[in-house]
Formats: sequence, C-alpha cells, structure tokens
Amino acid sequence: MADSILLIDNDADVLRAVGDYFEGIGYEVGRADAAEAGFEAFDRMRPDVVILDLHLPDLGGLDVLERLRSQGGSVILLTGQGDIETAVRAMQLGAEHFVTKPVDLNHLAAATARVCDKVGLARQNALLREALDRLLRGAGGAGGAGGSDGRHKPLALAEVERVHIEKTLRFHGGNRTRAAQELGISRATLINKIKVYGLDI
Repeated sequence: MADSILLIDNDADVLRAVGDYFEGIGYEVGRADAAEAGFEAFDRMRPDVVILDLHLPDLGGLDVLERLRSQGGSVILLTGQGDIETAVRAMQLGAEHFVTKPVDLNHLAAATARVCDKVGLARQNALLREALDRLLRGAGGAGGAGGSDGRHKPLALAEVERVHIEKTLRFHGGNRTRAAQELGISRATLINKIKVYGLDI
C-alpha cells in the first residue's frame, strides 16, 4: 500500500504538476480544487498527508487546516511569498510544514516523506501499545493475582508486534492489503515483517 497524499489547491496547473510528480514517485494521489471538495476527499481516502494551499475560493486556508487537524489530518501548507506570518500561525495551529510558491518539488517531496514517516511511526507505536495492552490483559486474566504463577513474564516488543500482526492477518484471512490498512503500515512493510517473523499465513 503506497503512502497517500491529498492535494487541495484551486490552481489547476499546480494540481496537475504536483499530483503527476508525486504519482511518478510512487504515491497514491487525491486532488481537490476547493475546501468542501477537499473535506469530502479527506473523508473518503484518509490520506497520510494533506498538501493544502492557503488561498482557496470557498474557505480560508487556516480554517481548512483547523478542521483537518481536528480530524487527525497531517497538513503541509503551500503559501505565497508574502504569507510568512500566516504560515507561522499555521504552524501554531498544527501544520507540519509550510512550503512557499513557486513550489520546489524536490523540497516538497522531502518534506512529505518526513511527514509520512512520522505518521507511520505514530501509527505503529499506537498499534504496538494497543497490542501490548491486550496481551497484558490476557496474561492477567490467565494467571491473575491468585494464579499458580504470579511471576512477571517479560515479552520482547518484537514478540508483541509479531503476535499482533499474526492475529490481524488471520482476522483478514491472510489478505495482506486489508491487514496492512488496519495496521497502518504499507503492504510492502507488512510483507517484509511477515518474512522477518517467519509467519506462514
């Protein structure tokens, strides 16, 4: 499963040029030319990163940013040269980064890759914490305070991850794509972990 981005910009040339560039380097790309269309696309595709133009015809960029952030979106802002003060305000509101126009595609791609890595790491950490909680609850229910063996049984974090990945794969009948989506990692990362942990599902 490729990393995904959503472009929200009312400039058709920017949508085409930036979108085509990111598709060319392996991203799944969604495009919207106004705020409302952007919200609909965000709900539909839940992208890893939103690249948002500050100036939209139907709603101010900062308002769009706040709404996307409230829904868990990670946002990179595209701004004009004279919008630096606004860009600073956007960072205070939770934007991950801002890039001035005209857009340097290499710079934007590097910033996007960093945000995708951050998002992926945060998802993995959350899933590992969830898996660890489940395992600890299960261990507590099996042995309990009054059990025959109340000693602490240490589990390596890798073992927690292996068990969680195996359970998720079994739940989805071995479907790598659906399991990767639930785990919040790319399909390629999942396949790599299946090999590392020697899972046969």
